[in-house]
Amino acid sequence: MAEEETYELDATEAALASWIKKRLAKEVKRLKKMGADCISLSVKNMAIVREEALILNRVEVDTTMSMNTIQQIMVAEERQNVPDKEGYLYVNVVLLAQPTSNEQIAYLMPYVYDANILSNDLTQWVFINNEFERSQHAISAFT
Repeated sequence: MAEEETYELDATEAALASWIKKRLAKEVKRLKKMGADCISLSVKNMAIVREEALILNRVEVDTTMSMNTIQQIMVAEERQNVPDKEGYLYVNVVLLAQPTSNEQIAYLMPYVYDANILSNDLTQWVFINNEFERSQHAISAFT
C-alpha cells in the first residue's frame, strides 16, 4: 500500500489558510442571512498558470464532485488585500452547478490571486477535483 503524502504548512501559510476560511465562512453567513443557500467548497491549492496564450486561474478543489457540472461562474466585485502577501487579493467565487431535480446548486469558493498579473481578468478557470478530473471554464460575459 502506497503511503499518502502529507504537507505541513509553515506558520505564515497556516495563518493565511485560517484567514481564508474565516472570510469564506463570513460570506456564507452573509448569503444565508439574505436567503441564499450555498455550499462552501474547500480549496487545496490555487495558482495562476499559463497555457499557450491563456492565463488560467487553476484551483484544486477538495471534492469528488465533477466540476464539469458547473454552468456559471460569478466572481464577486469585492476584493480584499491578503495579509502578509503584498499584491495578492482575495475574492469570493460563486459556482452554479447543473440543477439536480429542479434546484440550482450554488457553491462558494475562496480564491487568492496575484493582482500584479494585470492580464488576468479572472475569466479563465481550470478546476481539478480529488479524482484529478480537469474541468476548464470561461466566463464569456464579465460585468
